[in-house]
Amino acid sequence: MVSRGRRFAQVVGIARRHGLLPVGRLDLTSDPATRLVREAQADHLRQALEEAGGAFVKLGQLFSTRSDMLPDEYTRALSRLQQSVTPAPWGDVKALLEAEYGSPLDEVFASFDEVPIAAASLGQVHRAILRDTREPVAVKVQRPGIEDVVRRDVDIALRFASLMTRVSANARSIGLDEVAKQYTGDLLRQLDFDLERRNLQALRAIQRREPDRHPLTLPEPHRDLSTRRVFVMEFVEGETLATWIERHRHSTDGLTEAMRLVLHSFLGQMVIDGLYHADLHPGNIILMPDGSPALVDFGSVGRLDNELKGTVQELLVAYLQSDTQRISDGLLTLAAVPDGLDERAFRRDVSVFVTYDLGPGAAVDVDTVDRLVEVLQKYRLTIPAEFVAAARALAILEGTLRSTVPDFDLLEESREFAREQIRDQVSLGNLGRVISGEVIAMMPGVRRLPRRVDRIGEALETGRLSVNLRLLADRRDRRTLATFLRQTLATITAIVCGVLAIVYLTQPAPASPGVLVPAVAGGILGGISIVLFAIVAISFVVGRRRD
Repeated sequence: MVSRGRRFAQVVGIARRHGLLPVGRLDLTSDPATRLVREAQADHLRQALEEAGGAFVKLGQLFSTRSDMLPDEYTRALSRLQQSVTPAPWGDVKALLEAEYGSPLDEVFASFDEVPIAAASLGQVHRAILRDTREPVAVKVQRPGIEDVVRRDVDIALRFASLMTRVSANARSIGLDEVAKQYTGDLLRQLDFDLERRNLQALRAIQRREPDRHPLTLPEPHRDLSTRRVFVMEFVEGETLATWIERHRHSTDGLTEAMRLVLHSFLGQMVIDGLYHADLHPGNIILMPDGSPALVDFGSVGRLDNELKGTVQELLVAYLQSDTQRISDGLLTLAAVPDGLDERAFRRDVSVFVTYDLGPGAAVDVDTVDRLVEVLQKYRLTIPAEFVAAARALAILEGTLRSTVPDFDLLEESREFAREQIRDQVSLGNLGRVISGEVIAMMPGVRRLPRRVDRIGEALETGRLSVNLRLLADRRDRRTLATFLRQTLATITAIVCGVLAIVYLTQPAPASPGVLVPAVAGGILGGISIVLFAIVAISFVVGRRRD
């Protein structure tokens, strides 16, 4: 295996041969006068990434949906990486398959096409026929030796992205360093094809429960023929969305309804099921002969636990009602509130974000997610990584929608989805299911209730009942109590000073010289009383406004 240092030098050599260095000469503008220059540079970038292979192809695939960051010439060139990766030699692939199955290939399949129907950076897909059922299947095979290559290339890609960010203003402007960091973890998980199989089985299980809500086609996996490096599933007829776009570059006829189904299914997976396809780029969406969509490549599937899923639902309803206060409340439930948080300023910034980035005519993209993260980081709110990953998965789908159906209004379609879900949730049948679920959840506690009541009664009878309370655990409670104590102490002191002032002011002047005149003492105490009363009043008004 090539050492990391030699591999880094190899990647730099590839970039130099294709005229990509120095990186400052790359044209990332949208100037019509330099269109031909950008087209040439973009094609050389695609060739360089394909020649480098491994993780670098995946990096190019990621950026192929980032039309918010790169000119069209670059995104079009990089999108071809999803279909034009050179397949691994058949001899190596066959050896890997027979090693995984422990037997000759013709004892497992009736026939096996040596030429793959699709080749990607991590694996390639072959069409085969099962021996027993004669069913056509898709066999996804990991590229031989790719795991070690990817782990090495991930480290190099991160270093290379960091270098480019330091020396190139263009790289800094598109956030290359941060994007590279965010995608590497997911890329390493995609090396485990057994995890991909389990992801697909989970999505199909959810689809079987509510098929009307999940109209997309999901292939059936074959568990007995799948391993960590081989994944066998039902063969889906059709062409990828990337291929369709290439053939119909200036037409979107027939795509709008298919993409609407993809979006609604994705939102349902995320908001209701908590399990969603997180990498819906054009190469992972299949258009079947009847025009309906199907999904493939389940290596990147996101998950939300019940708490996060409930918060996402609340945020969606709040957005539908344009309730920025409830949106702020939802975000605050996702993160621990740090000491010193200026809650009014936070709510104001969230309101500005919702108004300008999610308002009428706005477009959701990866930059939108980044701006939300900036607001949260400004107030030192640490949002769960699962929530950020879900937002980025939506941004990837938005890039796919924008490249296929440019006039598709994602925000309006999301609102329509939310309205449909609210109507479904308040239907009598669904309310019955919700009530039944809550009753079932309460049953364990109800069964334990008599035993707990008996224990409480016994403790009362023997005088052993004790109650533990964690007072003032919340920072806002501590602040409220401290303010109350200060105001109470200042008020008592002001009253005492006021009473003493009245007493002194009513006393006659002393006959002996050198003794403090009561009127002077009364005036001083009266002034102190007035100042303290003013401080209490100001503190009360400020506290009311802050709350």
